Amino acid sequence: MPGNPDIVETRIQSLIRQVDTRRGGLAFGALMSIILSSCVTGGFNYYNFVTSSGADMYFKVPSSWADYGPSQVFGTTHVTLSQSQLTVIEAGNWANVFAASSAKSLAGLTGIFSKVPFGISQATKLTPSERDSFSNSSLRSLLLPVDPLLSSSSNSGVQYTSKGYSEFVTPNGMRGSKMVVEIKELGKPAAVLSQVAEVDSSTNWVYLIAVGCDLSCYNTNSSVINEIISSWSVRSS
Repeated sequence: MPGNPDIVETRIQSLIRQVDTRRGGLAFGALMSIILSSCVTGGFNYYNFVTSSGADMYFKVPSSWADYGPSQVFGTTHVTLSQSQLTVIEAGNWANVFAASSAKSLAGLTGIFSKVPFGISQATKLTPSERDSFSNSSLRSLLLPVDPLLSSSSNSGVQYTSKGYSEFVTPNGMRGSKMVVEIKELGKPAAVLSQVAEVDSSTNWVYLIAVGCDLSCYNTNSSVINEIISSWSVRSS
């Protein structure tokens, strides 16, 4: 079934090699109510996500960029999720992908080594076992298969190197980190991923935004990428 968490995890894992995010563990508890509102101002779409956990997630994306919502992120090219299936998935995991691309679906994106920027924003409810072991390293490896701060940060021939890292605590107790990671795969130009991630004070929900592309693209588009990253915030009750 498309709502099966194993299938959803496979779909999520297929997205930093082709938007390739690693987070996919779902908790099927009380339904998370998510409200998306957006408006266009000064060439940007402004997004506000409100969850029943009491957190508001805000960010902005250039209005000319393509947007791929949860139905595309968690669906497949062959299966369209029903609203009831999507609701079950969103009980523990919400994700939105955006890119400076004309592709009509995620299948048209070329991944972390693409020549146009792409990004993902995600909110995930942690399972009891994930809560017990969640750490700063967990935040750093939400999307990546390894912690880029480890001395040997490689996976399947791909090298992940931290180019900038800092940690923070918000006034309402959210714990988070910011990082920029260079990704190298043999035979391909380097790629760069910029990420901000936070976990709430009760270690129940984790939130992130990340934007990246190949090194040349990242350097060319660093201003708009930084503007998107800087616009992101989470307000927890």
